[in-house]
Amino acid sequence: MGGHRLYFVGGAPRVGKSSLAKRLLEIDGIPFLPTDVLRTVLRRVLPELDAIDQDPVDALLLAEFMYPHVEQAAEVCAEEAECFLIEGFELSPSYIARLGAALEQTEVRGCFLGHGSFSIEDLVGYRGPKPQHRGASRAELGGAAAWIRRRSSQLREECGAAGVPYVDVGDLGFEAAMLEARRLLLGRA
Repeated sequence: MGGHRLYFVGGAPRVGKSSLAKRLLEIDGIPFLPTDVLRTVLRRVLPELDAIDQDPVDALLLAEFMYPHVEQAAEVCAEEAECFLIEGFELSPSYIARLGAALEQTEVRGCFLGHGSFSIEDLVGYRGPKPQHRGASRAELGGAAAWIRRRSSQLREECGAAGVPYVDVGDLGFEAAMLEARRLLLGRA
């Protein structure tokens, strides 16, 4: 390897990806790019992204649509810094091997977060409700929480198949999950 490392933190919405990325910046000095920023930029030039990125999101379709753009961003990030992190919910565990092959001089590592017992209370309690959840009925909130649980289960399976670490925030609790994900991502004992 050429000494460059690229980290990916993916996972279901509202499970702590951004919190983990911020900790890695503060503690380890690893700058990061949230894919929310990338999607916002791409919407201006790729209007078809809006049709794919609508609730309920087909996460697999969105991941495949985003891959070439994430790969381009990863190339730039790897050139700009010795270590860099990209985080977002549309990342796929398959990206790790694909990007490892595409970026031959860069070590690519990833860790995915989920929450298999995510509840309505988790949805509205984590930094308050998102704008799309304000004024939502209990049934609508329940549907959103169920989608996060399904996506978490799907990610657990995808990570197992791809050999990529997966951490369930519901199983470990938030603080322990953040510590475990950091340890797994950075490869520390």
